Amino acid sequence: MKNLKYILIIGFLIYGCESKNAEYEILKRTKIIKKDNCEIPISYPEIKGLLDKVKMGKLNEIFEDYAEHEYYAHNCKKTDIKKNQVSGNYKILLQTDSILSIEFQTLINRGRTKKDTVYHSLVINPKQKDTLKVGLLGIEPNEIIPNFERGMIYPYIQKYSSKNNDYVNLIAYETGSNYVITWAISEKNFIVYVGGEGEWFGNKKIEIPLNELK
Repeated sequence: MKNLKYILIIGFLIYGCESKNAEYEILKRTKIIKKDNCEIPISYPEIKGLLDKVKMGKLNEIFEDYAEHEYYAHNCKKTDIKKNQVSGNYKILLQTDSILSIEFQTLINRGRTKKDTVYHSLVINPKQKDTLKVGLLGIEPNEIIPNFERGMIYPYIQKYSSKNNDYVNLIAYETGSNYVITWAISEKNFIVYVGGEGEWFGNKKIEIPLNELK
């Protein structure tokens, strides 16, 4: 997990309940990361109400550190990032007793009309007993969607790539592939973040209706 040891955090905490659709609560927390000439405001979730207090504390550490804001903070001089050019946010896409699906967003202003978004995501069962190690924390799509295989989403990714003339490593979406793919789930859609196959991020969002994957 990322080490924020060398980042000066000047911060204020803002809390607010976001959902009551499960037996736990998700609160919104906000801080500002400062490094060199950067000031990066970020928002991230905090979970409250789990009976396992140790696990809850570890989850909250992961939520705070999960997105790649540290990369930008440590590279301000190198990449000439200006104040207020980068910010971080998130969305709770699905919150139930057994599924918590979070979309993390790094927003990069490239000019008056252009803004890039880098997506990270995390899908977990908050009450599941697990090792809480990176790579073993999240649940897999087939734990949510019966008989799920990557090949089921391949046609959607291929169609997106062709229609938008946007290169995507399609091998990652073939059944049997062990490439890392970034995905999330909402009440109605299976969401794939393409452009970072083999990594823990994506640059574009594709929403696939769940009723088409059954």
